[in-house]
Amino acid sequence: MIPFTRIAFPAVLVAASLAGVRAQAQETVGGFEDLAARNHELSRRIDALAAELERMQVGETGADVDPPRGLGLAPGAMGVFRVDQGLSIGGYGEAVFDQNSNGTDKADFLRAILYAGYKFNDRWVFNSEIEFEHASTGQSGSASVEFATLDHLRSPGFNLRTGLMLVPMGIVNEIHEPTAFAGAHRPETERRIMPSTWRENGIGIFGEAGPFDYRAYLVNGLDASGFSAGGLRGGRQKGSKALAEDLAIVARADYVDTPGLVIGGSVYVGDSGQDQYDGGVGTTIAEVHGIYEWNGFELRALYAQADVDDADLLNATLDADDDDFDPLTDSVGERLEGGYVQLGYDVMRHLAPDSRASLTPFVRLETIDTQVEVPAGFGNDASTDETITTIGIDYKPIDNIVFKLTFADYDEGDDKTSLSMGYVF
Repeated sequence: MIPFTRIAFPAVLVAASLAGVRAQAQETVGGFEDLAARNHELSRRIDALAAELERMQVGETGADVDPPRGLGLAPGAMGVFRVDQGLSIGGYGEAVFDQNSNGTDKADFLRAILYAGYKFNDRWVFNSEIEFEHASTGQSGSASVEFATLDHLRSPGFNLRTGLMLVPMGIVNEIHEPTAFAGAHRPETERRIMPSTWRENGIGIFGEAGPFDYRAYLVNGLDASGFSAGGLRGGRQKGSKALAEDLAIVARADYVDTPGLVIGGSVYVGDSGQDQYDGGVGTTIAEVHGIYEWNGFELRALYAQADVDDADLLNATLDADDDDFDPLTDSVGERLEGGYVQLGYDVMRHLAPDSRASLTPFVRLETIDTQVEVPAGFGNDASTDETITTIGIDYKPIDNIVFKLTFADYDEGDDKTSLSMGYVF
């Protein structure tokens, strides 16, 4: 018989060893659990940071937040309205190479834009567009504020806006990102009669009313000293120490209830003399426009008319102040008119129906006359009555990037072939 001590002692040793191993195993498991907890917390923080960065991107939503209607902003500029709260950053840019028939070819990084907005809460939103033109702030370039607004969102039907605001006229002035219009250059009617990009200081309201979106602002008036035979473009004050002796009202409404269709119009009324002339130089601009999209087709049409009161007094002052002013050709028009029709079709719908890309040939027929009527005693310049035929093709590999080839034939001015690229984010 084996003595009990010879069995018990090794058994005690084995039990002790097993207990130690078990304690060690529990300690190891506890370490793994602690490490797993730490990894979980780290992952949570990384996910939160990624979500915050994603929320700051233009076009992304921190939550399912729909922008209010009636904003009058391009897609990239609406990024701040899609976030729950906080900062939003975006931008766009475009570069153009122009080959002109007069032999002056030019390559220009036309503009680089930064959108910066901040959503304080569901009611208060700041939004801005900072523009650098011609790749420089020197003699040929500039840095400027394109708009900077503070919006108070009260209800779908009634909201308040103040600051430096885009004047709500035409198709291009508010929605002017390069991916949003056909061709390398904006239509002349929207540059010379509605001087895009046109912004002024003011206050106003916006929102929706049934099937319509609307905007109505009170802004500082134009400065008539910048008017010319070529149009009203020089009258923009751009929010920079703007003369505000004369104010103006501008109002717009668009029917938006039918998918793919927008039909609307706008009116601007105000004096532009700014106490610099004997007359008030009353300025009225009115336009109607429409956009229709269907199965890859896009049709755009616009007509604009401007009337300038006291043009005779304005011309007399310009003649007295400028030795180069020629009364027979340089008169500011009492009436200006312009319009265009544009048709494009995305052929990529047939070439590659599943592709994200688009390839859109287009043609735009435009006529503009900035001296339809001139005051008695002044003449008009035949070159101000212009017909422009523009054909081109726009290629978008994705919605946010565009490459454009454009040919513009001017009856009076220099013909132009343009290559351009643009982006928005």
